[in-house]
Amino acid sequence: MKKQLNFYGKLMSVELSDHATRQSKELNCILLIEIQIYFSCLLGERLAFYSDTELNSAWQVEKNSFTTMINDAEQLTENIYVRFNTVMTKACPVSDYIGSPPVTDFTISKKKPYVPSWLMINFNKDEWSGEYGWPASKPGQANTKQVRGQAQLAVAKSLAC
Repeated sequence: MKKQLNFYGKLMSVELSDHATRQSKELNCILLIEIQIYFSCLLGERLAFYSDTELNSAWQVEKNSFTTMINDAEQLTENIYVRFNTVMTKACPVSDYIGSPPVTDFTISKKKPYVPSWLMINFNKDEWSGEYGWPASKPGQANTKQVRGQAQLAVAKSLAC
C-alpha cells in the first residue's frame, strides 16, 4: 500500500509492505508510528512505536497522552497513524539507554525541512519496523533506529491488543 501524508506543508510518501498491510487489518487497536528526528550529541533518525493498550513491540502510553499524540498525527490506515516529532535527549549518553528513552519534545520553528521524503513500514517476525529518509537516502541502509517497548522481550508473542 502506498499513500502520501502531509506534515507541515511537505508531502511524504509512505509505503506499507504487503505483510504490514495485511497485519494492519488484523489490529484491533491503534498503532502510532512516530518519526523522530533525534537531537542528542549527534543527529539521529528513529521510529518509535506506540499504543494505548498492550501490543507486541510497542511502548504502551497512558490513554490521555496517547490521545494527545494521535491528535497530532496523520491517519495512514484504519488503525495506523503516523506522527512527526523532533525530540532531544535530557542528557548526552555514551551508549543507548535500556528502557524508556529519556527524551523530551524539542520544538523547532521550521519543521518542514526536517520532514523526511519517504517512510517504509514492514511487519516481520511479529514486529513492526521501518525506515525513512530524504531524496538522497538509500532504502535498506538500516540507518533508522527502531524504538520499541519492552514487550519485544516477551517470549509469548501476541497480536492481540
